Amino acid sequence: MGKKRILIVAGEASADRYGARLVRKLQALHKSDSICFYGTGGDEMQQAGVQLLCHIRDLAHIGVREALSGLHTYYKAYRRLLRYSADHSPDLAVLLDFPEFNLRLAKKMKRRGIRVVYYISPQIWAWRSGRIRAVRDYVDKMLVILPFEEEYYLKRGVHVEFVGHPLLEDFKPDRDRKAFLSSLDLDPLRKTVAILAGSRRKEIDYILPTVLRAALLLQKDISAQFLISAAPTVEMNHIRRVAGSILPQDLLESSFRILSRDSRDILANSDFAFVKSGTSSLEAALAEVPFLITYRISPFSWWIGSMLIRTPMKGLANLIANEKIVPEFYQSEAQPEKMARMALEFLADPEKSAAMRSQLATIREKLSVRCASDAVAATVSGYLKG
Repeated sequence: MGKKRILIVAGEASADRYGARLVRKLQALHKSDSICFYGTGGDEMQQAGVQLLCHIRDLAHIGVREALSGLHTYYKAYRRLLRYSADHSPDLAVLLDFPEFNLRLAKKMKRRGIRVVYYISPQIWAWRSGRIRAVRDYVDKMLVILPFEEEYYLKRGVHVEFVGHPLLEDFKPDRDRKAFLSSLDLDPLRKTVAILAGSRRKEIDYILPTVLRAALLLQKDISAQFLISAAPTVEMNHIRRVAGSILPQDLLESSFRILSRDSRDILANSDFAFVKSGTSSLEAALAEVPFLITYRISPFSWWIGSMLIRTPMKGLANLIANEKIVPEFYQSEAQPEKMARMALEFLADPEKSAAMRSQLATIREKLSVRCASDAVAATVSGYLKG
């Protein structure tokens, strides 16, 4: 038997982390010389042994307008994958999220007779539901990480399985607040606010300035210190430049820290958080820190997206709970004054904070006790043997 090849494609930071974890699980299940991986991903997938044909830092765009500006890069990566796959045909394609790219790739792979496992569903239950036809036609198995997604796909004739959420696998944040904040030369007794503005450069450009202006307003009412999370997919210097354009230098040095530490540790040692919509908001929910969800993109992209989004709530924590636990501030509603007032309500009222923490504790129970990576690795192995 020859070596089995797996095409694995991730397009952003969290998928890179989950993809790397899956690769290691598969390596543990198979002899190291019997399986190999190539595709797109980030540093973690590369370290796990994936041959990268394109790095995610070149693929991270948000919104319609932003994605259009990167079409040439997307197309080059897409063509590179197709050419390499033609010369080194994979035994299986494993596609993680990244729907605009991966659903097109799934179509090509399926037409070449290559089976497709899709891990982490496109959010077609929220917007652009017409994509269900592509999923049904080109995906052999959809592996979903949100509990309500399984029923959605089953009703629409898709071979689907809920595998649990990979965030739960190693979600054990450092909760030694005194040691954590003291190591940053910050006061553990002072109110601490986390800022998670995104893992893409464009997200930082659109979201971070608004949140920092809210932080400045908040600082007028309460003495607080701020932890700005720097994702590995965004240059630290870029975040520093954005922060420096908004904050006075003395305040930036005294009360703000830009950190490359694990975002869940930052959240777990904070009293409140400003969090970008997406996976980060689920991390905040699991850390059980009171927070608000925000998002901003170009007006054109928001206009297009708002016509296609079908759900009354957009935050993952709220969707899973099926109620609005966490305040949401999107686009025109994401105003510094409104966000600062909301943060102050929680920081100044321990009972209000405790009530949200209690509600957030129910989120974990709904995400399953299964180890997602184990379940996905078992499915992939089954296809390799079949």
